[in-house]
Amino acid sequence: MSIGLAVALIGLTCLALAILLVPLLMRRHAAASRESYNLAVYRDQLAEIDRDAARGLLNPEQAEAAHAEIGRRILALQPGAASPHMPPPQPSPANGGRGLQGIAGGETARDGGARRGLVAAAVCVLAVPFAAWLLYARLGSPALPDQPFAERATAAKATAGIEHIDLGEAVAKIAAHLKEHPDDLRGWLLLGRTELSLGRYAEAVDAYRHAADLSGHRADIMGDWGEAQVLAADGTVTPAAREAFEAALGDKESAPRSRYYLALAKSQQGDTQGALQGWVDLAADGPADAEWLPLVQQRIAEAAAKLGVDPASLKSSSGMPSQAAVAAAAQATAAAAPEKRRAMILAMVGNLAARLEKQPDDVEGWARLGRSYMVLNEPQKARDAYAHAVKLKPDDAALKEAFEAAQSAAAKTEGGAQ
Repeated sequence: MSIGLAVALIGLTCLALAILLVPLLMRRHAAASRESYNLAVYRDQLAEIDRDAARGLLNPEQAEAAHAEIGRRILALQPGAASPHMPPPQPSPANGGRGLQGIAGGETARDGGARRGLVAAAVCVLAVPFAAWLLYARLGSPALPDQPFAERATAAKATAGIEHIDLGEAVAKIAAHLKEHPDDLRGWLLLGRTELSLGRYAEAVDAYRHAADLSGHRADIMGDWGEAQVLAADGTVTPAAREAFEAALGDKESAPRSRYYLALAKSQQGDTQGALQGWVDLAADGPADAEWLPLVQQRIAEAAAKLGVDPASLKSSSGMPSQAAVAAAAQATAAAAPEKRRAMILAMVGNLAARLEKQPDDVEGWARLGRSYMVLNEPQKARDAYAHAVKLKPDDAALKEAFEAAQSAAAKTEGGAQ
């Protein structure tokens, strides 16, 4: 803590104490002055009563009554009203010399109590800032160096670009490495991702082009290359990007991205109906918790509004209803009887099975049919559907696992029936 700050804090503390103490002392002084004046008047009246009684103008009963009334008024005064300059009350002949000694004693006691209250209040006021200082010294950080705003702003500006400076240095190092090792596929991929993070989309397109050529146009890399081209073109799906996305459809993990951009290309070319169908198919094939599903649903709503179509009436190319249609059907049948709901589900599954009989090469359709039969607790039919899917795509581990599960469930059902 700097000396200047310490002096300022001490000054502010003294000012606060003065604001609290001065009115308290001034009020005490003003009150004492008024009450002392009243007491002086009452004492003059007492002396005059004594003189009248001595001269025989008042009989003892009258003098006693006057003493009692003035004594009552004196008792009604605030504590501490006695003035140090006033003489003590004299005994009265009319009351046997008692006078107001008892009253004066009470006044003195009250005055002492008032003084003690004032002292206690002053001590409390003085103790508060010292207690605050002790608490700050124990819990605070008085030794913490000053941090002026100008210095903080300068430090923030100095550190704001550290991450970008580091990324820029990394790009330079990767580029230097690739000049010496132009066949390093991982290096080109890393360069492309880094350029994307820096917003250098044109450079990212060039890096992904090298990676695509080195990988023999691998599907996932082609998808990355196509997306970089879209970003470089400010969101427009160029013909080269469309070709890249078509080549990337072979990668199962990145296929949803390619399908989304291919539908977007149709929308940008004026084929809103084709784009809508592409997005509906993508939403129908994707999992319900997919991160990209809200974006696709937004596109579906926009395209449907443009065409004046109810999203709940849309169906995928496989004949299955869209996500919006499924949600609408679920809401409509929520209050229906379980038998009615099952009948509706069976009808939908039956439509899918009938279509697959005409289009037996749809591996995704057979997989959906198998999942539907498992939900309906018909493992034998699920086993047959998964068998068709595995036959069409024998290298798919997920399909094999699903087929084995359905086969096991079907065997248990058949064994239990026997």
